[in-house]
Amino acid sequence: MTQRIAPHLFSAGIFFCLIGLIIYPEESLDASSKGLELWWTIIFPSLLPFFILADLLPRSNWTYVLGRILEPVMRPVFNVSGQGALVLLLGFSSGFPVGAKLSVQLYNDGKISLADAQRLVCFTNGASPIFIMGAIAAGMLHTPSIGLLLLLAHYLGNILIGMLAGRMISDKKDKPAKRPFKTLSKETSFGGVLQTAVATSVQQLLIIGGLIIFFSVISTLASKFQLFNFPLLILNKLSEWMHLSNEWTTGFLLGVLEISNGTAHVAQYENDFMIKCVIVLAIISFGGFCIHAQIIACIHQTDIKYSPFFLFRLLHMVVSPVIFILFVYLIKSFPFSLPLLGLEVSKSTVQSWPAALLEWFITYGPFISIGAIMTALAIMIKQLNDNKKAWR
Repeated sequence: MTQRIAPHLFSAGIFFCLIGLIIYPEESLDASSKGLELWWTIIFPSLLPFFILADLLPRSNWTYVLGRILEPVMRPVFNVSGQGALVLLLGFSSGFPVGAKLSVQLYNDGKISLADAQRLVCFTNGASPIFIMGAIAAGMLHTPSIGLLLLLAHYLGNILIGMLAGRMISDKKDKPAKRPFKTLSKETSFGGVLQTAVATSVQQLLIIGGLIIFFSVISTLASKFQLFNFPLLILNKLSEWMHLSNEWTTGFLLGVLEISNGTAHVAQYENDFMIKCVIVLAIISFGGFCIHAQIIACIHQTDIKYSPFFLFRLLHMVVSPVIFILFVYLIKSFPFSLPLLGLEVSKSTVQSWPAALLEWFITYGPFISIGAIMTALAIMIKQLNDNKKAWR
């Protein structure tokens, strides 16, 4: 039944987008420009180094040594290979979708099993410290001091998800990767490997940029066509039942599609500050379908499934806000610790380091993006010329 309906839903979605672009060209262009600006100034320059590292690190002999050292920690806690420590570190520090990319890379290189890759994808993908502490806490909520608490709740939620995924995802149908174990041998040219890593990373980030722009337009068209009316009705009833203002509902639905747009909408409303933090945390913990599409783009040529990632994101959407609320009540019991952990929520204008770093990316990000794209094009042209010479 699902296989029969899915193609029709896909076709309907395409025609919906086409009609929307024709009826609302100005709004679509504006949404597309905002998505492009987000990718151009922040996403591309901030993720490119991590994407290149994600390509290079699995080929390093030290990765295997590090995995052996951390095996006694990773296996009991998350039921994954010690190689997963590298995925956890890069995934948490760089944000979506680096955890998925590195998990796929390690699996394809034969360093982790399919079950390990599936588990790692479920909990090593989250929002980066720059996004949470810079863009959200300092930029949107205008309260840099709350950033640390949001970050702790988000990461602890992911760690709990990882512990749960390690027990719930079975090893019964597990199988190793089809490709052989690869390392950077003496015969391998480091320059050649680096060129390939840069070119591949830029190509993948171009795909991510297209997805960000596409979902920015989709969220705008959905609002224009009033497709949110029925979900909004349900959420508004839920707000009334909980005796809350319903200002957050539109931003929440936008966040389900694309997180930066949704969190910005929630942050601008005059809700209770802690309620805003809870809603924002729920949005970034789910990730938005734009992020989900990026994860699918990373795993689509492997045996790694999307459905466990989706289900654990739904769970994370509940777990992280609960952890945040528990932190709030715990810290309120110790008033002397309020300034330390970020519950002094007066709208501060203090510039935190994530906000300063975010400002730096906004200023210099486009230049980094241009340079990286030009470098990748030069590498790809060189590789094409080398291939032509080889065929001759």
